Amino acid sequence: MSELIETWRGEALAWEADELGHMNMRYYFDRAYEARARFAHTLGLPHIYKAASLSTLVPTNQHIKYIKEMRPGQGMAVSSGVVAIGETDITLVHIISGNKGAPAATITETLSHIAVRTGIQFGWSKQAKKSALDHMVDLPDIAKPRNVDPHEKAFMPTMADADELGLQAIGRGTFRPAECDVFGHVLPTAIIGRVSNSAQHLKTAWPDLDFASDDGMSGALVEACARHKHRPKAGDLYEMRSGLRSVSTHVRELCHWILDPVSGKCWTSFIGVGCRFNLKTRRLVKIDDEMLALLSKGLVENLKP
Repeated sequence: MSELIETWRGEALAWEADELGHMNMRYYFDRAYEARARFAHTLGLPHIYKAASLSTLVPTNQHIKYIKEMRPGQGMAVSSGVVAIGETDITLVHIISGNKGAPAATITETLSHIAVRTGIQFGWSKQAKKSALDHMVDLPDIAKPRNVDPHEKAFMPTMADADELGLQAIGRGTFRPAECDVFGHVLPTAIIGRVSNSAQHLKTAWPDLDFASDDGMSGALVEACARHKHRPKAGDLYEMRSGLRSVSTHVRELCHWILDPVSGKCWTSFIGVGCRFNLKTRRLVKIDDEMLALLSKGLVENLKP
């Protein structure tokens, strides 16, 4: 087995922080995008994110675990390696570290190697496969899932499914040109950012929080998994339909379907494991049995990502 190699270095920027005072979740995926592009050069694929490229790598599954907060101005670095390689896909792990090298988050992502023009998957060159095998690593323990199963059986939800389950609409909008890659498709980072913008609107998930209050309490994400099913373009609409999947005294699991309201198909599904978060102590806050019972009343059965 090889060692992880550094693929990005910089800092957490002030404008990347959210109302909780730490770097918003979307920007961790943004760092992974740059790290992946750099790592592609190591695989002998320097062209994959250039406009003239005939092929590219697109994420189909992205799992993230948050370990430690990144605050504005703190230095960051990303180290990456290959966890697995198939005939037309590859799984990378990215360890995102803070100032003193301590892990702040991990992202494990499976990517499909596709033709830009047709979107059809195709195999690796001998050089790319050899380079990938030369950079194989064991998945670090800190990157292994804790609350989420990234390999949960695939499901293709539709708007009709959302209506049948009575899922609340917590977000609506239109994807913009600035959110797209060089091929004209919306970046996964932008889609995940829309989840961050709307999660507080799921009433059944946060009955114990007032996000507009200054009481020092809020909600925070500790782990998540995005499954990208179709690739929207600028001008495409989205509607986010969401529900509460499970709850414990420590965390609550939300499921979001980012759907196309025109065709009814699903762009991306997103499982987010969140918690009640004390903004002063910067720690998770457990809930009592009474609140657990209240949250349990809002659970949606048969809600799959």
